[in-house]
Amino acid sequence: MNDRPPLRLKRRNFVVLMGFGLFDLVIGSRLVTIQALDAPQLKKIADSIHFRSVPLSPFRGNIVDRNGRLLAGSHHAYSVYAVPIQTRRARTKEAIILADLLHLDDGRVLRRLSRHQAFVWIKRRLSSDELTGLKSRLAGLPGIHLLTETTRYYPEESLAAALLGFTGIDNQGLSGVEMVYNKALQGRRGAIREELDAFGNMVKFAHQEIVPSVQGDTLELTLDENIQWMAERACERAMNATGGKAVMVTVMRPDTGGILAMAQRPTFNPNHFKEYKVQRFRELAVTDAIPPGSIFKPITLATALEAGTATPDSGFFCPGFKVVLGRRVNCWRPQGHGPEALGEVVQNSCNVGFMSLGLGLGVDRFYEGLERFGLTQRTHIDLPGEALGIIPKKARVTALDLAIMAFGQTLTVTPIGLLNGVSAIANGGELFRPRVAKRILRPDGMVVRSIEGVRERRVVSSDVAMTVQRMMARVVGRGTGKLAQVPGYQVAGKTGTAQKVINGRTERGIYIASFIGFAPVPHPAAAILVSVDEPQGAFYGGQVAAPIFGRVMRDVLRYLKIPRTEPVGKPQAGQAAFVPDLVDLSPEDALQDASEYGFPVQFKGQGSRVVAQSVTYGAYRPQGSLLTLILGNRQRDYLEWVTVPNFSGMTVSQTHHLAFDLGVNIAMMKEGRGGRITRQDHRPGQQVKSGTTIGVWVS
Repeated sequence: MNDRPPLRLKRRNFVVLMGFGLFDLVIGSRLVTIQALDAPQLKKIADSIHFRSVPLSPFRGNIVDRNGRLLAGSHHAYSVYAVPIQTRRARTKEAIILADLLHLDDGRVLRRLSRHQAFVWIKRRLSSDELTGLKSRLAGLPGIHLLTETTRYYPEESLAAALLGFTGIDNQGLSGVEMVYNKALQGRRGAIREELDAFGNMVKFAHQEIVPSVQGDTLELTLDENIQWMAERACERAMNATGGKAVMVTVMRPDTGGILAMAQRPTFNPNHFKEYKVQRFRELAVTDAIPPGSIFKPITLATALEAGTATPDSGFFCPGFKVVLGRRVNCWRPQGHGPEALGEVVQNSCNVGFMSLGLGLGVDRFYEGLERFGLTQRTHIDLPGEALGIIPKKARVTALDLAIMAFGQTLTVTPIGLLNGVSAIANGGELFRPRVAKRILRPDGMVVRSIEGVRERRVVSSDVAMTVQRMMARVVGRGTGKLAQVPGYQVAGKTGTAQKVINGRTERGIYIASFIGFAPVPHPAAAILVSVDEPQGAFYGGQVAAPIFGRVMRDVLRYLKIPRTEPVGKPQAGQAAFVPDLVDLSPEDALQDASEYGFPVQFKGQGSRVVAQSVTYGAYRPQGSLLTLILGNRQRDYLEWVTVPNFSGMTVSQTHHLAFDLGVNIAMMKEGRGGRITRQDHRPGQQVKSGTTIGVWVS
C-alpha cells in the first residue's frame, strides 16, 4: 500500500502554507511600518487625543522712547477656555450661564462647548466685572477654566498712536512699528501639556510638560516723549483753532534722519482701536502724498544753485505773472514784486522768480535734482504703507509743467520725503534715510541690534546748503514766515499754500497751509514740517502753519537746552514791536521773552505756566504796551468745556475781558451807539468748547 500523499494534496498544502507565509509577511511588514516608520506620526495623533496643550502667551517686548520712557507695554489679563468633553453633562446650562456672565450669545457658546476638541477659547481678555462674576460661579462650571494671558497697553493712550500702531487678539502687530518690528517684539509662545483620560479628566501621576514662554525684545525709538507731547498739543490746538480737516507736525534730527516726533489729528487711542475707523490708523506724513506748494521751493533753489544756472547775485523781475507757452501763470501777489535779487525772490516767495529758476534748469537737470533729493522714490522709513509721490513723467513734461512744478504745484510728495530733503539742506548737503527705531534690546538690557542712521548720498555742496539756509532765514526774519520766529535763535523756513487736487482737478478755495524749516542756523538741532489740511478762514501758510511751527520749535530748542545764537534787538520807544508767543512758558521765561521784545507784563491768576495772553502772538503793538498773561497749571485745552456767561448789559471792554478770562472768542455782529451788549447767539449757561466764537450785538 502506498502511504505517500497524492500530488494534489501536496499542492494544496503548499498553497495554504504560501498563503499563511504571505499573510505573515504582510502583517509583519505592517507591524514594522507601525512600530518603526509611522511611529512618530501615530504618537503625535495619539498625543493630540489624550494630551491637552494650553498655550502660554509671552510678554510682548516693550516699546520705549530714546530716554527709556515706556510707550507700549504688556500686562496680565484673564481669558476663559473650555475642555468640551468635561462639559458633556450640563452643556446647555453652562452655555446659558457663561453667555450671561460674559455678555455672549448662548447659541455661540453652546456650539463651542460641543466641539470635538481638547481645548476651545470661550472669551479672551475678560473685563474686571466679567472676571469677578465668573470666579464666583467657576466651581459649578465643570470643564470651564481661567488662563492668565498677556495683553498690550499704551500708557500714554493716543500719544504717537499711528506711529506705534496696535496689536491683535494674539498680540501680533497689526500696524505701525508694532507690525514692522513684530518679529523682535512678539517673543516665543510657550505651552502646558497635560495627559487626559478618555473622559477628558487629568490622569493621576501622568506626565506634565511645561514649555515656558520667552519675552520679546525691547524696541527703543528715536522719538522723544516730551517733544512728541509738544507736537501733539500743537496739533490739537491747530485742529480746533483752524477747523482743518487734518493737521500734521513732524520733527526730525537733520544730522541723523531720526524722527523726534510725529503727531497728527485726527488720531485714535490704540487701547481701544476697534472703536475707530481704519482711516485713523494711517501715519499721514508717510502714507499720504500732498501737493507741497511753496515749501517745495528750497528744493528748486538748491538744485539751481548746485547746477550753476543761478547765483545769489542773479536778478529777476516780477510783474505779477509769467507767460509760458502762451498761458499766463500768476504770482500769488497780483501787483507783482518788481525787480528782485535771488534772496528777495525767496524772501517774497515769488512764483515768477521760481518759474524762471525752473525754466533755467531745464527738464533734465530739474529731474536730476528731484532724484538726488530722493523725491522720485520712497524714503524706506521703517513705517508701513509709505506712499510714492506723483511726479509727471519726464518725457511728457512741457515748459509750462516745468514752470509750475518749480513752485510746488502739479506734483505731489510725501511730507516725510520733503522734510528729509530739506533736512539735507539743513545738515550741509547730506541725505539720510529717515527712521523711527534706534535700537533693539534684550529684556536684560543687552543690545541685540543698533539701527544707525543710513547716509544715502551728498545732494548739494556745503556752500550751496549754507547759501540756501541764509536765504530761508530771510523768509522768517523779514518775509512771509515772520510768525515762525523764535526769540534768540536764527530760524530758517519756508511758508507754503497749496491748492488741493481732488479727483484730478485743482480746486479753488481748498488749500493745504504748511511751513517747513529748521533751527538754529547754521547748526540746526531740529527740522519741523507743519501741515494743515483745508483750514477754514485764514489759509496762507504764513498765517496758519508758521505760528504752529514757531511755538513747537521754541519749545524744542528750550527743551534740548540749545544755547541762544543771537540777541533780540529791542525796538525804539514808541515803535511798533512784534508780540512774541508766551503761551506755555513759565512766568520767568515769559517775562524774559516779553522784556526782550520791549513789552512789560502783568500776571493774572496762579499757576506754573502761561495759558493765555491778552495780545495775539504775531500782532504789532507800540513798544512798552502792557501785556496781560493768564497763569494756570496746565495749558488751556481747546476741548475744555466752558459755561457761556450772560453778556447782556456789559460794555464792549467788559465783554472782551470776561471772554478772554474764560477762553472764548467774541465776534461783534452789529455795533450801535449805546456801547452795551443787548443780545448774544449762545444762550447763557450753555456748555461750549473753549475757543468757541460767540456772536454779540451792541446797542
